[in-house]
Amino acid sequence: MKKSVINIAIIASMTSGLAVAADNKSDIDMSNPTDVYTSIGGSYGSEGLNFKSQLMLSEKTADSGQKTGIIFEAKNILNEGDKSAKFSGNVTHPDYGIIPTFDDETSKRSYRLRYGTINTNNGTGWSIDAILADHPFYSTMAVVQAGPVMTIPVTDNFYIWPILYAGAVVVADNMDMILPPESAGSTAVSSSGVDIPSLVVTGMMYARYTFSDHWWALVSASYTEEMQGKSWSDDVMDGGLQMASFNGELSVAYQMNNRQNIRVNYKTDNSDSTDDSYWIEYNHAF
Repeated sequence: MKKSVINIAIIASMTSGLAVAADNKSDIDMSNPTDVYTSIGGSYGSEGLNFKSQLMLSEKTADSGQKTGIIFEAKNILNEGDKSAKFSGNVTHPDYGIIPTFDDETSKRSYRLRYGTINTNNGTGWSIDAILADHPFYSTMAVVQAGPVMTIPVTDNFYIWPILYAGAVVVADNMDMILPPESAGSTAVSSSGVDIPSLVVTGMMYARYTFSDHWWALVSASYTEEMQGKSWSDDVMDGGLQMASFNGELSVAYQMNNRQNIRVNYKTDNSDSTDDSYWIEYNHAF
């Protein structure tokens, strides 16, 4: 699986901000990664066509400091780009015994759903984040994490948001593909459809600097490690999940007005099997 997809998934695992009433647009801060408002957005770049939408769930009132909402994202909707081979099961070779085969293509399309809430009075909140994508060996893979976020104003123009997440990796049970036919049906090695190979923890940091009313930059960095189970970053042949442990992203935005911006984005990771990526994005808040 394209680890940069999970990257998106991990570095975006933060308290969702999704809700400012349409009749109070002056409260919207589109440069704040934890602000809450309803919006839609689209982007295109080296990883294909992407779409995202945000929906306010809470009501904005004069005495309320709590904002709650959900966000949905679809990455690489058209499943573009070069695709890696996907594990399709074991076969028996007359000379080499049981060997794995890779016949299908790994999809680069992925989906994400988040629920989050944040207190605008003290800048603290939490969210639940679920990412669904394809894995070249473990078939369908989901990363589900939850945790808190804190807002730290360094100066009027410079803010940081430390975030700590913990959760589980869930994969489709493909033991019937991995094991010999005589062992695949054993209840000792096969589950009812899904396996949880790892429990993981992610530490991340967002930092935003506002240059003017129209220009701002947002930098994010994250590091993921397994707490228990399969290694998050080790190669599949060594028993790991083969995911990038470090991810970084830079966004430079032009804020056209209070409800619209255009962003140029760049991201990288520490995996040898993925390339750096870039995309141009448009967002509109309601």
